[in-house]
Amino acid sequence: MQFLFNFIKGSLIGVGAILPGISSGVICMALGIYEKLIDCILGFFKDIKKNIKYLFPIGLGALVSCVLFSNVLVYFFNTIPMQTKSLFIGLLLGSIYVLYCKEVKDNISKTKLKISDYIIFIICLIFGIALILFENNVVYDNGYYPNEYSFLFLVLSGFFMSFGIIIPRSK
Repeated sequence: MQFLFNFIKGSLIGVGAILPGISSGVICMALGIYEKLIDCILGFFKDIKKNIKYLFPIGLGALVSCVLFSNVLVYFFNTIPMQTKSLFIGLLLGSIYVLYCKEVKDNISKTKLKISDYIIFIICLIFGIALILFENNVVYDNGYYPNEYSFLFLVLSGFFMSFGIIIPRSK
């Protein structure tokens, strides 16, 4: 029965990995398995049999859901794009509350925010808004098209994206 539960959790993680804007790390946090998952991966060789027993159904579920759900996702984006995008925006906004309840609410009484925390937040907010506004003003000329990415660009993009998947929070 535990295999089935871990397979379902892995399926949710796999779906989160292919959904735009949804981090599988956030889904791990929402499911309450993030810490154990990281511990199993980091201490894999300490107890291989136990870690495989825990990680295998999660990995299998993630793989199966990525393969199956990717076609469903393409179908929905092609047939009802506005509703699909609105659903993802709702999922993003909903995940903020889940993370707040699980992490921030428990830690807010233990630590006090410093002025530097507010300054960093404001800088990141301004930077994010500037990127959104700047995106509409970019002119692609000299034969460069935004869908023609170099190998190095893709590797760097994947590297930075992995921070959101592997490190959804800091201690």
